[in-house]
Amino acid sequence: RARSLAASTSAPRARVPPARRGEEKRTRVRGSGGHAFDRLVRDQNHAFDAPAYDEAEAALDAFWLARGVREEAYRARLVAQGAPRDDAPDGDASHDFSSLYRDPERLSRALLRLQTLFPESNVAEMCWKEPGVLRVSPRDVAASLVTLRFALPGSDVVKIVTGQPRLLLGENAARAGAAAAALRRAFPKIDVSAVADVEPSLLTPECDVPGRLERLERLRSKGKLSPSVAVFTEGGAGARNATLFAKVFLEETRSGAESHETQGGWG
Repeated sequence: RARSLAASTSAPRARVPPARRGEEKRTRVRGSGGHAFDRLVRDQNHAFDAPAYDEAEAALDAFWLARGVREEAYRARLVAQGAPRDDAPDGDASHDFSSLYRDPERLSRALLRLQTLFPESNVAEMCWKEPGVLRVSPRDVAASLVTLRFALPGSDVVKIVTGQPRLLLGENAARAGAAAAALRRAFPKIDVSAVADVEPSLLTPECDVPGRLERLERLRSKGKLSPSVAVFTEGGAGARNATLFAKVFLEETRSGAESHETQGGWG
């Protein structure tokens, strides 16, 4: 298995995406960032002008294209990660990060390490969603996966982090676990694992589940709780619909500052 992975992701023999959608490998895990996240990606897909690349940048663009990053805007984000920073001295973390992203050989090795942890996932896709995922050590990735599996016992955790790889950074997995526990306390009739499967962005730090639950409690104390939310607290018809819960929860707990949700925010 390791030999086939090395052959498919090493620099001389990059894994080239299939020519037609119908030929794509059926077993590959297609991680979704959640409905709101995917909508944001679609909305912003054509919001960028075609970049003007020098020779090195064009080579990086071809590198990512060969690894299945088909959309130009996504590749542009990855190429931009390799831009040198004049204010970052040698040895600085940001300097090392940018040097990684402008070195195809180092990138190939880093992608291979990530691929061994997620053999059925498109790891290049994980990188454009969260470039910092290549800085996470295999040990820390494994620890985050264990944390999420304990927090979401019924979920496809690999699919969740493929769609939201930011959950692998720092303490984000622990924060996601705390968010899931808080949701269970607030909505004991809801299958939070099922909710995470359909809307993993709900567990990200940007979503701020604790803050949303505080706003919900203020509404409840003032007798202004929406009937839509009451369905899920009282166990009415539709209370077990994970997709509907995610949509209602995100909508009903928005603050005034969250108007960016429909204007290009996190989703």
